[in-house]
Amino acid sequence: MAVQKMTMMNIIGNIEDIDSVVLDVLKANNVNLISALNQIEDNKFLFNVKDENLEKYVELNFATSFKTDMEYEKLKKKVLELKDILHIHEDGIKEYETILTKDEIIAELNGFYDEIHEVSEDLKTKKESLNALTNLYNSFPETTEIPFPVEKLRGLTNVTYRMGKLSKEARLKLKKNYENILAIVIHTASTKDGEIYMMFYPSILNEEMNRILRSLNFKEILIPDSYRGSYKEIKQQIGEEKRTLEKEIEVVEGTISKYKEDYEKKLLFLTNHVDIKLKIEDIKEKLARSSKYFYLSGWVPKKEKSQLEAALNKYKDTLILFNEEGDQHPPTKLKNIRLFRPFETLVRLYGMPSYEEIDPTPFLSLSYMFLFGAMFGDLGQGFVILLSGLLFSRKNKLFGGLLSRLGLSSMIFGTFYGAVFGFEDIIPALIIRPFESINTILMAAIVVGIVLILIAYTLSMVNAYKRKDLEEGLFGKEGLAGLLFYLILLALAASKIIGRYFVHPILSLAIILLCLLSMVFKQPLTNLIKNERPLHGHDISGYYVESIFSLLETLLSMLSGTVSFIRVGAFALTHVGLFIAFETIGEMIGHAAGNAIVLIIGNILILGLEGLIVFIQGLRLEYYEMFSRYYKGDGKEFEPASLDRKK
Repeated sequence: MAVQKMTMMNIIGNIEDIDSVVLDVLKANNVNLISALNQIEDNKFLFNVKDENLEKYVELNFATSFKTDMEYEKLKKKVLELKDILHIHEDGIKEYETILTKDEIIAELNGFYDEIHEVSEDLKTKKESLNALTNLYNSFPETTEIPFPVEKLRGLTNVTYRMGKLSKEARLKLKKNYENILAIVIHTASTKDGEIYMMFYPSILNEEMNRILRSLNFKEILIPDSYRGSYKEIKQQIGEEKRTLEKEIEVVEGTISKYKEDYEKKLLFLTNHVDIKLKIEDIKEKLARSSKYFYLSGWVPKKEKSQLEAALNKYKDTLILFNEEGDQHPPTKLKNIRLFRPFETLVRLYGMPSYEEIDPTPFLSLSYMFLFGAMFGDLGQGFVILLSGLLFSRKNKLFGGLLSRLGLSSMIFGTFYGAVFGFEDIIPALIIRPFESINTILMAAIVVGIVLILIAYTLSMVNAYKRKDLEEGLFGKEGLAGLLFYLILLALAASKIIGRYFVHPILSLAIILLCLLSMVFKQPLTNLIKNERPLHGHDISGYYVESIFSLLETLLSMLSGTVSFIRVGAFALTHVGLFIAFETIGEMIGHAAGNAIVLIIGNILILGLEGLIVFIQGLRLEYYEMFSRYYKGDGKEFEPASLDRKK
């Protein structure tokens, strides 16, 4: 339940081993690679300079970046093309002990690519021809019949003929303006989507007729010169050609099916090797090289470095060194027990913890489950949320897990409140019935808020200690000074309510004054303790103006943040009140079936609408009233290099 400790790994190896080493790193799935070239340029690529390492050290001065081999993208395009031709949909990288070289992949692929590609192009051509024939065939309505051969029409010298289709609207427009058109228009057939016309007009009017026909959206039926005879005979010829072409296509498709049987396994094998090579090429962008060696840098969890070292020790003359993080900023890898793991999603929404911060997931998990359950306590409705979470887990494990845990919390508080689907007369309340103890519920919500805020202050000081931030840890508004200030304010407020002082008023005022002064003068005080000069930055007046305004903001946030938790009790009461409203509406209907329907609808609305509101309000309390006091979330997540090319 913490941020895992990291160590920096630097590798120097023979350039001939690079693909194999990178593949082992990808298989290990525990190295967050960073730019080796940047490490070298920043003098952070550290290793022991011994006699046997002297050449490696000299070569380091000539390190440069890798050039991407674009040949693998071409190979990927080829295998995808073949998979599409053969209708192969299986995908995903599989692991292999050794991988083929580029030349081996090319040789294997070329062994059957040209043959399959040629057949595919033939099939494509035949299908295009069939599509053209089908369109031509369908353009001849069954009722169309021109008794004379079409070749006689082609032989006309001074007269142009056109045959085509007009929509019903265009036909009416043509009929209306027929007397103004210098053409003979013959109606030959009717179809569902238009009328077939044949037109004859003087050839000298081609330009004018083209303009008129375009305005009518005339869809011309063009018959290739190779066809002769009447329209009926031409349609029969086209039909025969179609049937012949369909048989040829069937034969070619059978050939492709046979290719699939023969080459599917080999093609998938080559696809996986190409994908692995492409992934290696992606990784090489973060590596550096010289003429003889390659250089790799990355973060590794400390507890996994021995496992990685064992996997890479087989490579001769490969230098593997692990260094502490030093002044670098390692990525963050969270490790939580199964109960807390789904809540990591909510942490990531705010921001990943930095390497120097406490992982807030355990505190968020427990507090958020408590707050949600307190606001939405119902045994029956909680069970519905729990079941929904279990169902969602099949598609989204994290979201489903989050719902199921919130549902369980709701069920526990429902048992405390004695509520089952809104009814409070089915089971007894183990602790309290919210609507019968309104003041108690609201006061308890405030107390819970105070406890959570105090924990947030404690975590803030722990984080400051981890960051070695003396200024914020001792004198900051979320540090020791802020905590003492908040405690004294609470003590004074409690004294007013109870009527007796927990801390003497003069001592309280002295502590308040001391806390305020330490928060205002936190920078010079810190520098004084650390014996650093100057005590202030460059803008002294600006610093004190900002500090004074910060005090006002601190006071307001303490008061508003504490009172803000009253919503926990308010929503617990609202939850009961909403059901009472639906119950009253059901009784007003005066019918048992109608009453049942209203109660069912009411429970659905409460689950959907109020459940969502409570989810958001709980998240607001976590982010604004607690996270803002102790958590920055400016870290970078640990992203291990893996064989998954999507990452």
